[in-house]
Amino acid sequence: MSINDDRNAWKASEEHRDGGKVLLVDQADYGTQHIFFDDQAHEENHCQVDVIDVVTGQPIPYSKFINKYVVKVEPHRAIMEPDYFIKAIEHAESKRSEEIERFESGAVDVDEEARHHEH
Repeated sequence: MSINDDRNAWKASEEHRDGGKVLLVDQADYGTQHIFFDDQAHEENHCQVDVIDVVTGQPIPYSKFINKYVVKVEPHRAIMEPDYFIKAIEHAESKRSEEIERFESGAVDVDEEARHHEH
């Protein structure tokens, strides 16, 4: 699938992620790997992709989705390295597999955001 962003709407939102392209993810669906490639996957709220948990309707924190559901593309590397996207997919799949293993083993996966609010 290819998505063309509405640059004017994103600019109007002051380039905040909730004005960007929406990616709906079901984190409980272990059979589906969502991977969104974007060269504007900047830090935190300035990421052009708004990743939402489809079950809860809540945004997924940047630290939980970057390099797993959203991969920041370096255009020059994508052109120069023939296996750039293959390696990016493998890395994203690996991160998702690790997350699933932690969940299934009962390890608690505390969001960076939750840790930040505790201090």
